[in-house]
Amino acid sequence: MTFKFKSLKNKIIEYIKFNVIGISNFFISQLIYLYLFLHLKIYYILAYTLVSIFSVCASYFLNSKFTFKEKKYCPKKFSLSALVYIIEYILNMGIIILLVNVFDVSKVLAPIISPLISTPPVFFMMRAVIKDSVHS
Repeated sequence: MTFKFKSLKNKIIEYIKFNVIGISNFFISQLIYLYLFLHLKIYYILAYTLVSIFSVCASYFLNSKFTFKEKKYCPKKFSLSALVYIIEYILNMGIIILLVNVFDVSKVLAPIISPLISTPPVFFMMRAVIKDSVHS
C-alpha cells in the first residue's frame, strides 16, 4: 500500500509541476501573442502558430528537466513531444476557431480558454513520451 501511495504522490507532484511550468509558459506565450496580434497586427491564427512553436520548445525542455527529471535531452523524445503538441495545437486551434466564429468570443480571450480543455490529456501524453515509454 505504501508503494502505491508513494507512486500516486509522485505522479500528483509531477502533475503539479507540469501545471506550474504550463501556466508560466502560458502567460509568457499569451503576452507574446498579444504583442504580435495587438501591436504588430499579425493575423491571430499566424500569431497563435508562432507562439505555439516557441511554447513547444520551452515546454519540452522545462518539463524534461524540472517535471520529469530527465538527465539528458533526446532528439527522439523532442520529436515525439512536438507531435504531442501538434495534437494539442490542432485541438486548441479548433477550439479557438469555434469560440471566435461560432460563439463570438474575443480573439484575445479564445486562446486563454482553449488550454483548459487540452491540459490533462497533454500531461499524460507528455509523461508517456518523456518518462515512461521512450528510452533513448
